[in-house]
Amino acid sequence: MKITTKWLSEYVDCAWDWQKLVERLTMSGLEFEGVDEMAARFEGVVVGHVLECERHPNADRLSVCKVDIGEGINTIVCGAPNVAAGQKVAVALPGCTLPGDFTIKKAKIRGVESLGMICAEDELGLGDNHDGILVLDDGLKPGLPFAVAVGLDDTVLDFEVTPNRPDCLSVVGIAREVRALTGAELRLPAVEIKEQGAPCTDDIALSIESSEDCPRYVGRVIRNVKIAPSPDWLQRRLQAVGQRPINNVVDITNYVLLELGQPLHAFDLHKLADRRLVVRRARDGESIETLDGTTRRLDAEMLVIADGQKPVALAGIMGGANSEVDEHTTDLVLESAYFEASRIRQARARLGLHTEAAARFERGADWAICQRASDRAAALIAQVTGGQIAPEAIDLYPTPKENPTISLRLDRANQLLATSFSSEEAQRIFELLDCNVTVEKGQLQVTPPSFRPDLVREADLVEELGRIYGYDRIAGSQQANGPWLSQLSPALRWRARIRQRMADIGLDEIMSNTIVDATWEERIDATDVILLANPPTEAQSRLRTRLLPSLLEVARRNFNQRARSLALFELGKCFSSPAAGAQLPGEHWQLAALLAGPLSPTTWQGPERDVDFYDLKGRLEALTDGLPLQFEPVDYPGYRTGHCARIAIEEQTIGYIGQVAPAQCKDFDIEPAVYIFELAFDALVEHWQQRHVSFAQLPKFPAAERDLSVVVREEVSHSDLAQAVGTGPLVENVEFFDLYLGAPIAEGHKSLSFSIRLRHPERTLKDTQADAAINDILQKLQKQFGAQLR
Repeated sequence: MKITTKWLSEYVDCAWDWQKLVERLTMSGLEFEGVDEMAARFEGVVVGHVLECERHPNADRLSVCKVDIGEGINTIVCGAPNVAAGQKVAVALPGCTLPGDFTIKKAKIRGVESLGMICAEDELGLGDNHDGILVLDDGLKPGLPFAVAVGLDDTVLDFEVTPNRPDCLSVVGIAREVRALTGAELRLPAVEIKEQGAPCTDDIALSIESSEDCPRYVGRVIRNVKIAPSPDWLQRRLQAVGQRPINNVVDITNYVLLELGQPLHAFDLHKLADRRLVVRRARDGESIETLDGTTRRLDAEMLVIADGQKPVALAGIMGGANSEVDEHTTDLVLESAYFEASRIRQARARLGLHTEAAARFERGADWAICQRASDRAAALIAQVTGGQIAPEAIDLYPTPKENPTISLRLDRANQLLATSFSSEEAQRIFELLDCNVTVEKGQLQVTPPSFRPDLVREADLVEELGRIYGYDRIAGSQQANGPWLSQLSPALRWRARIRQRMADIGLDEIMSNTIVDATWEERIDATDVILLANPPTEAQSRLRTRLLPSLLEVARRNFNQRARSLALFELGKCFSSPAAGAQLPGEHWQLAALLAGPLSPTTWQGPERDVDFYDLKGRLEALTDGLPLQFEPVDYPGYRTGHCARIAIEEQTIGYIGQVAPAQCKDFDIEPAVYIFELAFDALVEHWQQRHVSFAQLPKFPAAERDLSVVVREEVSHSDLAQAVGTGPLVENVEFFDLYLGAPIAEGHKSLSFSIRLRHPERTLKDTQADAAINDILQKLQKQFGAQLR
């Protein structure tokens, strides 16, 4: 939002220079973007008085002018067709640098010395007109700096306004901020209209079909206007803040938008079919050519202003070319409305169209200012066009909106801010913000103004107290207080604990967006499709159902930045289809880890090798130390066939682990093999909470070690065998140490070898007892799995 200090001073007195003004507004929440001291643009440009103008002796299209520049008379050669004696003009003196880094120098033009240049509008950076020189008012004194002469000795300040502060997208809105900070009086623009002729309803009929999208619509008719360029003061003011003047009517609607923050639109009355305007949803298949010359297809989710036959404007965004005000317009309809923010935001995003009007409506405009803004613009239009304002403006307001009243506990505010505001001091601050305030039983009942849609709860009011008083003025407190002192919820404690454990086993945490590209979900054959109603981009249109694609995208970026190896994890939200009877998608937490590239970035610990499945499995077992994990080969979307396992605890599936399918890696432009596990976080925590840790004395008697090799069918899992072995009597520990395939093992079978530690708690085992225990185990394996001793 660009403003000028002179424009601001029309509404509020401020003794600060622009640097102090920027400092105070920044401390109150407005982000400063930049400054343009306009007078510096025109340094060396002065008002000149053309005393004589004669044809150049050596060029038919050039003139030789004698120009009084205040300190003397300069001879200047000029090629403009409209230069004439008696004019007051803008003269760029030698040494002056004009916009575009064009430096004026003394020159001889066709044998005549020229000391300066008489400037056209575009040469001064004030517009596109190069048809002739800029002719100034006759009353100006020669030698006067050009910037002072035309009111451009001003400072332009540019602020970045956050989405929650639509009120600051206007000069008056920023003036209100200055008033709140200084206590100075606010002077709103005077509105005085003189109505004449037949009432508005004689010329136009207005209606609202979609009142939930347009709660208020004000229309006014202005007759007998004369379309022409705007007065200089209006053009200069718009140019100063980066607006291009168009004509007097359009310029006034833009001026009032910048002044009051209320978008307006003018329709040519005679271009409206049936002399009618209706606010409605677009119909499927309708289209409109907007003022930028683009034909846009509409749908039923978009709000339009239509006449008796067709759309004539995209409501709150841009007008249509079929109803625009042009040089032939004599009568017009002036629109001032309040549109629902979400409807405008959605339509603008669908169309990819950004306008000044949409920027205000999609943040939340002021429903109470519609009539005042209409009157202000009508009065200015009548003033500069000679038009007549029709009486009885039409104000459609079926269900008037009310401002909410918010309770503020002052002791709570003082506790949070480390301040000691009295109720009187707090009331004074809120009144400077145009709030209505009453004090009841130690609480402030605050009703915000209609132009502050961001004030909806007690926390918002606490913030207002702090920022207007000045956070930099608050001394602070050494006393610890606040919600952070309370005990964390169990869920937060577990998340913190797991994050620390993941870091302890050598993984780096990432945090990725829950909104993902639709193609990512399609690549993993996601069964749940959670579409966003208002996606940030056309591609990013879904909520993620798994962490795998997010991890692959982060891996791609890191490999593109020449990372050699990756060890990453993420603990984040994923989503599922809404449960029966629910409107919103389900949310659940997932924990996932990724390994790729060399196991170690250096070779000092041994030969270099790439990570494999067992490296990741080892990290998982280190993470879940003490939990009885079970692994079963399965096929699962996103993983390489034959290289994926289901992770279970007590037959409950808690996740999957394996190598990512090469096709997935190719889609993400990843060359190395990638290994990932994905866990259901809540299920993991549930088993952790149920885990019982027991302690036992160190054994007094020695153990007996036995190795056992058995031949089983290939589909039999070693983990199932190990579990069966581990339940045998006297078995203290079972370790799998070998797998063998091939001759002399029969086809379709494999050999699995285990190391078994046996121990009796009360005496030393004899060899015969150990051998008997092994025989019992072998018989059990033969019965359950058909195992044969190798």
